[in-house]
Amino acid sequence: MKLIEGFQGAAFGLADGVICILGMIIGVAVATSDLKLILIAAVAGGIADALGNAIGFYMSELSERGSQIHSQKHGVNSAIHSLREVLMSGVFSFVATIFVLVVLLAPFLLLDIGKALITSILLSIALLFSLGVYVGKLSEESALRTGIKYIVLGIIGAAISYVIGDVLKIWLSAL
Repeated sequence: MKLIEGFQGAAFGLADGVICILGMIIGVAVATSDLKLILIAAVAGGIADALGNAIGFYMSELSERGSQIHSQKHGVNSAIHSLREVLMSGVFSFVATIFVLVVLLAPFLLLDIGKALITSILLSIALLFSLGVYVGKLSEESALRTGIKYIVLGIIGAAISYVIGDVLKIWLSAL
């Protein structure tokens, strides 16, 4: 199986995007049940997350590249990320996070909040499972087990977001 250049960035952007954006959607939906607030929080948070992912991943890859260059100069035989690879990882991280934002918000433009929330959760599960299966195949591990592991991690993030949204709902009603 061939690995695309910048895959790490795409994988990071997709996984982080699902967990952060779904978390924002669930938290705001549970706390307010207000479609406008859900859309505002998801778009603002999603774009900020995409930029943070891209810039953070780019800086991390540059740091790793610097470490690789340093190691090679001191006699350690290691591969060095190309500047193109570093850049592509950042770009793919951004694009993957924006992709997740669009996919998870689309149901809110077509369905009522309750159905849209369930649809977004199911889409998140499908995205995480697909990523897990692909990573499992790449690493020659059980694709099914890796896909399920990715789903479980996503569900944990969603559950925590639900609890936070519920706590915020109680707090907001007390104001």
